[in-house]
Amino acid sequence: MSPENTLLSLFKEQLESECTKLQEKHQLSKRGDLLIYWYFTRLLDLSDSEVAEIICDGGGDLGVDAIYIDENTFVHFYSFKNPKDPGSVFLGGDVDKTISGLRVILNREHEQIANEDLKARLEDVYQQLPSGYRIHFITSGDGLTHESCVKLDSFVEELRGPSEGVVSWDQQPLTKLQETFYQQSLPAIEEPIRFEVSNVPYMLRSGTADSYFFHVRGDHLAELYEKHREGLLQRNIRIDQRATPTNRSIEAACTGPQASNFLHFNNGVTFLCDEAAHDPFHRVIILHKAQVVNGGQTIRAIWRVNNRQALDSNVLVPARAITSNGDKDFANNVAVNQNNQNKVGTGFLRSNDQRVVQLDHSLASLGYYLERREGEFKSLTDAEIETVRKKIGQSKVEGRVIKLKEGAQAYTATFYQQPEIAKKNPRRIFLSIEDGGHFERIFSPDMTAEKVIVGHKLKSFVDNFVRQFTRVHRRIQATENPQIVYAPVIGQRLAAIPDIVQVIPQCSLFICGTIYKDLVDFQSHLPSQIPEILEQQGEAMIQEHLCLVVEYAKENKDKADQSWPTLLKSNSFFGHIVAFLQGVRSVDGSMIR
Repeated sequence: MSPENTLLSLFKEQLESECTKLQEKHQLSKRGDLLIYWYFTRLLDLSDSEVAEIICDGGGDLGVDAIYIDENTFVHFYSFKNPKDPGSVFLGGDVDKTISGLRVILNREHEQIANEDLKARLEDVYQQLPSGYRIHFITSGDGLTHESCVKLDSFVEELRGPSEGVVSWDQQPLTKLQETFYQQSLPAIEEPIRFEVSNVPYMLRSGTADSYFFHVRGDHLAELYEKHREGLLQRNIRIDQRATPTNRSIEAACTGPQASNFLHFNNGVTFLCDEAAHDPFHRVIILHKAQVVNGGQTIRAIWRVNNRQALDSNVLVPARAITSNGDKDFANNVAVNQNNQNKVGTGFLRSNDQRVVQLDHSLASLGYYLERREGEFKSLTDAEIETVRKKIGQSKVEGRVIKLKEGAQAYTATFYQQPEIAKKNPRRIFLSIEDGGHFERIFSPDMTAEKVIVGHKLKSFVDNFVRQFTRVHRRIQATENPQIVYAPVIGQRLAAIPDIVQVIPQCSLFICGTIYKDLVDFQSHLPSQIPEILEQQGEAMIQEHLCLVVEYAKENKDKADQSWPTLLKSNSFFGHIVAFLQGVRSVDGSMIR
């Protein structure tokens, strides 16, 4: 078996194992759903609730298993296949079904034949002004046949017309999934690293890669480590050895009378990066997606000395940057030969804003960890998790992680009372006011860590309610009576509502907002009491609020003349529901009707 086949075999094994865990977690019965959840949570980093919203797989899906609209209003149509045999091709008949289904969808002739989930997803599409469309064929087996590729090229060309370039397709077989996973799991500092260089670096191409040789000032290396800490050394298998004889020698060499000769005494630091470039005008060398693969002890020793303000200003460190140019095999060989470990999480919008950093510290004081960068918690080493445990004062971190985006969405829907922004335009949460956003208003002096925790707990509770319903909904058989199946999970009243399957998957942030308003403004509870109230009567309250929402929409069709996915993202509809709720809530907290 070739190295490539061995790699794919191991990846397929990993994929099957992770899908099994997803099957248990979400109680999924269809094999195709396993790959859908894995793809969106693992590669696109969507939350469980976000995945539940975009799936439309099942009978009447017209060959479309999921529809996702990204932040740039680009509409993505997905068709998934999850064969056990990695050599299985994506059958031409299934591709034909997707092409036919998309023709029906784009001509808006799907109403009588599409399933309810697909109708809901398409309502979202029709409410947008899409910047383009892309069709994805995802499989854990082999790719499409040549005949299918020709048909897709013809179909896309037919759709483009005068808007050439806005419609396209791609295929992502097992080889592509493995490559994407590899790139995302590759340890790297996302932002470019810049070093001042007084002399032109010596560049040498050997084989397929370039190496740049230069030197770096000791204090600049110390500042780099201070900024990224162990995130800079994820591919360096050796943890900090601290006061070993070698490290003591390194520290002495950069503080003593021979400090100016440090360049000649030390082996230096080796960086592995995707690309490197020398800017002669600004006299800097720029490393893209870099990691230190050799010289970790040197960097840490210089950093410790610099912290003691004992670092000699004449210390220069030999440095080398090896470029992989995106060649995963070469990068892997370098990493293996010069120590390799895990991923550094990608940067997140506003993650380093001083208000967000302060929120991080405030939450830690209350026992919670703020994940400021997407995927950051999953990238932590055991040692770093132990540091987090000490920071938040908890023996267990799981269950006490608040993702910045989700925490901000929950706060926006509750305390800021803007579920439309939280649900429909979460990007605006992090945009400044001058850019049409709300960042300064949301991350204001009114925001406290306690409020963020309350919002997070409320959203988690409602998300769990939605998740339980979604599990039952996805398992229901065509021969079963939905009302009987749904009643044990959501109650008789909700189960009797014909279009309840359109309401619940979209309701989380909207209902978070109504429950907060009800408990705090109408029933005069303190926000800090909300988690305890949820434990006692949370499910009954969610059911009550959902029934009121549906009842109001039925009685006020002039104010609820849009689809449920649209209504539950509307702040004007939210205002109507809140007013209606206030009118039927008595002083003692019971319903008047």
